[in-house]
Amino acid sequence: MKDYRIPRLKKELKKIFNTALSLKLNDPALAWVSITDVVISKDLRYAKLYFTHFNNPASHDEVKASLIKTSGFFKKLIAGAHIMRTIPELSFFYDDTEDRAEKVDALLASIKDEYDEDYDPDIDIEDYLDDDDYFDYDDDEEEDDYDDFDEDDEEDR
Repeated sequence: MKDYRIPRLKKELKKIFNTALSLKLNDPALAWVSITDVVISKDLRYAKLYFTHFNNPASHDEVKASLIKTSGFFKKLIAGAHIMRTIPELSFFYDDTEDRAEKVDALLASIKDEYDEDYDPDIDIEDYLDDDDYFDYDDDEEEDDYDDFDEDDEEDR
């Protein structure tokens, strides 16, 4: 199978599902639900759909149950689009990327609050470095190094 076909199918399926969720389905349990990612198996028999929901009072399990109930409608849309020969078996998973990102943001904010007092943007790093830490090359020495390299190379021949 061509390498470009599966990513193209993922993109098309995601577009079909999100359009159906926002325009064609009138289920209040699926309000503000969107498909964030589609993962298709190589044989195109299985598709994992990752969803998220905003401003929806329903729990993740309730939204997942509603999506499973509408999977027949989604399969009908895939068949009507004529983009695949076989209709994949759909499975739904909650995408917790937003939740994990909020936890990381909170963690970084707490770390920043701890070290915010000691931070001074006007500190000059050169005040903390020793002059011995710097190693300067002389241009003459560099040429000598290359000359030695050339002589060694000629001796090996």
